[in-house]
Amino acid sequence: MIIAMFLWASSFVSAKVLALYINEHELVTYRYLITTLTMVPVLWALKIPFKIDIMSFIIATISAIFLVAYTKLFFLGTDASTANFSGALITTLMPIIVYVILIFSGKKRPKTKDWLALLIGIVGVSIMINIWQFKFDEVLNAATLLLVWAAFSFALLSISTSYNEKVNPLSFSFYIYLVATLLNSIFFFDIVNGSILVMDKYFWFNMMLMSVGSTTFATTIYFFGMQKLGAKATVYTFLVPFFVILLGVIFLGESIHISTVIGSTITIIALLVINNVKLSDFRL
Repeated sequence: MIIAMFLWASSFVSAKVLALYINEHELVTYRYLITTLTMVPVLWALKIPFKIDIMSFIIATISAIFLVAYTKLFFLGTDASTANFSGALITTLMPIIVYVILIFSGKKRPKTKDWLALLIGIVGVSIMINIWQFKFDEVLNAATLLLVWAAFSFALLSISTSYNEKVNPLSFSFYIYLVATLLNSIFFFDIVNGSILVMDKYFWFNMMLMSVGSTTFATTIYFFGMQKLGAKATVYTFLVPFFVILLGVIFLGESIHISTVIGSTITIIALLVINNVKLSDFRL
C-alpha cells in the first residue's frame, strides 16, 4: 500500500517531465491506452471476468468523461505550477469536495465535528495557496484554478464510480480506461509533437511510470488493500501529499514551501476527523 501511494504521487512529477514532450490530449490517449492494455493480463491472471452489463457500462462511460477532464486539468495545472503544490492541493482538496457534494445531495448528515473539520480543511487549503498574498481577484490564478477544477473532476469521478455495484472494481476500471482512451482519441487526439516511437528514454520512463506504475499497479494494489484491510486502506492515501512534496524536491529541484507543508498537514488532520480515523487504524 505504501508503494502504491508512492507511485500515485510519482504521477505529478512525471507530468512535469512529460509536459516537455506532449500536450494534454496526447497524454490522455497514450496513458490510458497503455493502462488498458496492461490491465488485460492483470484481469486474466486474477481470473476476473470482462463481462459488464449495460447500466454499469453507462456508469463507466460517465466516469471516463470525468477521468478525461481530470487528467487534462491535472496535467495543465501541474505544468503551470509545481509538482509538490499540485499533488498536495489536489489530493487534499478532492476528499473535501466529495464530502461537501454528499452533504448537499442528502447522502451525508454531518455532525458538528464534521463542520468544524471542513472549516479546518478550508483553512488548510487557504494556507497552501498563500491566500493572504493575493488580491481578491488574484486568489485563483490560472494554475490554481486548473488544479481546483481537477480536484472537482476527480471528486465527481469518485462519486460516479461508487454507483457501480455489480462489476468487479478492477474490471470496471478497465472499461473506464478503455472508454477514456476511445473518447479522447475520437474527439481530441491530434499528434502535434511527433511520434512517441522516437521519444527518448526519459519520456518512456515517465510515461510507463505514470501509465503502468501509478495507474495499473497502484490501482490494483489499492483495490486489494480495500479487500484485505477495509476502511483502513484509505488511511494510506494521506501519504500521497508528502510523497509528492518529497519527489518534487529530489527529482525536479523544487523548493519546499512551508505553507504547502503546513496547509497539507492541517487539511489531512481535517480529513482524518471527517473519516473518523483513529490511531489504531494505522496498525495492521
